[in-house]
Amino acid sequence: MITILGKEIPNQMKELTIEQFEMITEINNNKDLDAVDKHLKIFEYLGIPEKDFWDVDISDFIEMVKAFNSLDKNIDYPTIDTIEIDGYTYTAQMKLTVRDTKHIEKLAIEKPKNYISQMMAVMFKREDLTPAEHYADAHIKHKAKFICKMTADISIPYVMYIANKVNQQFKNAEATPELERSNA
Repeated sequence: MITILGKEIPNQMKELTIEQFEMITEINNNKDLDAVDKHLKIFEYLGIPEKDFWDVDISDFIEMVKAFNSLDKNIDYPTIDTIEIDGYTYTAQMKLTVRDTKHIEKLAIEKPKNYISQMMAVMFKREDLTPAEHYADAHIKHKAKFICKMTADISIPYVMYIANKVNQQFKNAEATPELERSNA
């Protein structure tokens, strides 16, 4: 937690929920906002109204932003491979199947507001469900609704794994255009 203008707000991954992290990411990716507006929107989302900053000197505001953005870089985010949702146990592996990748790439392209929660919902599976049940949009959205309330640190190993895998796939596709030609 960090204190800005006398108010405590979360700024570390273990303090933010996945939902908060998703919203902060969405605000940061908004190309219609300049840097000051982005941080004003983030602070407002976390509980500090924009009007509280109106009389703050810009150099003080910049220092507040730097303090807010400072993450403890020495944190190791352990991989959580089991979560409980609605009385059911879901497990995940650091493995992407073709079907997982198809769903995750669709999410990455569409970037819905809760895309990290939905990516996590694809990764975490119940053993008693069929693939059709697991990959059903309604089931993914249902799980994402619960996952978004978890702390963001849980998502970091999966987000990094997915990003690295997708990046590696793009590099491999560039090196081996046969896959591209087979689709032509």
